[in-house]
Amino acid sequence: MLVLEGSDTQFTFHVTEKTKSWQTNEVDLTVYDKILLEVRYVNWVVEYEWSLENEENTANNNHSYVKFDLLSESTKWRVWPVKCDIWGVKDAQKIRFNFDTIKGQILSSVKVPQWIAND
Repeated sequence: MLVLEGSDTQFTFHVTEKTKSWQTNEVDLTVYDKILLEVRYVNWVVEYEWSLENEENTANNNHSYVKFDLLSESTKWRVWPVKCDIWGVKDAQKIRFNFDTIKGQILSSVKVPQWIAND
């Protein structure tokens, strides 16, 4: 997971579960009170709440996709590695969806001094 510093970024995840016979099944995320993307920065943790992927998936009863929006304010001046986990919250109990912690990096954005859009 790579994010450009100071940019609006959107992540979409498809949440499935594996059975003991290694088959994958869709997870209906609508049964949870909320879905969180927990991003661990160097000294603090930020939780982002979910929204359904799109109306097409909702119409098809495909509720296993989750979309998170990271706004530019949450990454500005934070150029370093991050770790993320996706959690489902139901009845005040947190359930972790990802098997491995998602590792990422906030990359430094390119700054062009004295650049004017008309040039």
